[in-house]
Amino acid sequence: MDALSEILKSLRVQYCAVGTMQLRAPWGLSVEGFAPPSALSLIDGDAFWVRMRGRPPFRVERGDTVLFVRGADYRIASSPDGPCDGWDQAWLAHGLPDFSLGKEPNAPVRFTWGGSGPETRLLGLAFGLALGNRNPLLDAMPDMIALDAGREHAFPWVAPAIAFLSSEDAAGVPGFAATARLLADLMLVSAVRSHMLMEPHGTRGWIRGLSDPSIARALAAMHTTPGRDWSVGSLAEQACLSRTTFATRFTDLVEQSPIEYLTNLRMHLATQRIARDKPNLTQLAFELGYTSDAAFRDAFKRRYGMPPSRYAAD
Repeated sequence: MDALSEILKSLRVQYCAVGTMQLRAPWGLSVEGFAPPSALSLIDGDAFWVRMRGRPPFRVERGDTVLFVRGADYRIASSPDGPCDGWDQAWLAHGLPDFSLGKEPNAPVRFTWGGSGPETRLLGLAFGLALGNRNPLLDAMPDMIALDAGREHAFPWVAPAIAFLSSEDAAGVPGFAATARLLADLMLVSAVRSHMLMEPHGTRGWIRGLSDPSIARALAAMHTTPGRDWSVGSLAEQACLSRTTFATRFTDLVEQSPIEYLTNLRMHLATQRIARDKPNLTQLAFELGYTSDAAFRDAFKRRYGMPPSRYAAD
């Protein structure tokens, strides 16, 4: 089993908003409270700066892409310390559409802002994930991932994808929305995969466990069949380790015990299924490996503060 491939399946993009931004210095935009993952790619023109709380200003060069993993608050500007206008106000001033799962645009949104100085042209993407923005994979990533154009060998298809999505010729072409969604899916998965493979020490929790082949086998087994009657012993067999060695190594790398991780995975899958399918909760409990409906309800309530039936009704 390929643990990384199995886990990356959770990033399937259901909806994508595409926009090109023509920004003339001096300019600055402050993004706050935008929950979906999003990305900015510098197509051409002058470099720009990204500022996030707790980080030094970060310079983005032509060809680079920045992925904001959890929609964290940030500022982008033509200078490292310039003032910023509110993104929401600037967006509304142009009469542009809100990000909505029910309104996928058939052409890139065009946005212009700033003064009369040198121009910076960006491609912006917002990703609506099929299984929701809360995701164990994204939760374990840093708030921002910067993809250097010099690493193009790691994801050579990203540059032509950006070129298509930002092209003036793409506007109004039949099938644009579906093509954009597929390309956005490819770009998001490529960005996350590249970060995980190239900077494993910059990740947290279970992603770090993927760097250990033995622990990766156990993680893949849990993600592939989360409803199996797993125990520390049976997971240790998957990892080809002794029970003690497996439990110690798993906890050190993943920062949770194997059973804690399995419980959290099952609870995450439960919320996804409830939100997406409105399943029979008793059947869902058994599918996720619980021996009784009551055991499932108790575990769910401990995690989310409410029983699954109430969660489903909200």
